[in-house]
Amino acid sequence: MYKKEIMSDVRWGFYENKYDSFEKFILEVIEYNKDLDLEWIPEKTVLDCREIIIQYSYWDDDIKTVIEKDFELIADNQTGFSAGELLFKIHNQVVDRLQNEDFNIFQGLALLKKDCIINPDKPHYFIDQGVLSFWG
Repeated sequence: MYKKEIMSDVRWGFYENKYDSFEKFILEVIEYNKDLDLEWIPEKTVLDCREIIIQYSYWDDDIKTVIEKDFELIADNQTGFSAGELLFKIHNQVVDRLQNEDFNIFQGLALLKKDCIINPDKPHYFIDQGVLSFWG
């Protein structure tokens, strides 16, 4: 079965543009985490499956409500997702929508309960979105 929480050992801000270079993205996430005294291992396998559904939320000013949106990702190899690949793909999928939101900090992924799952054949994780804290 899948872990209830994954990637809670890494922080990242969805406030830059999409990345073309996987290598540049990884280096920037590593530096971002060093500043927080966190050690992130992008090569670590975090999911032993090829497909995943990711869900996140954002505020819609037009209808004045929170929207939850989901999308599917497919791993580049047959064995599953590394931490680096998963965060890279998530970033490029959500950054346009989240870069101006208050809650645009990646704090991990939480497995949704079975009654919330869209497709029971794929793990369904929700992004734990935090807000950038300016308090020391």
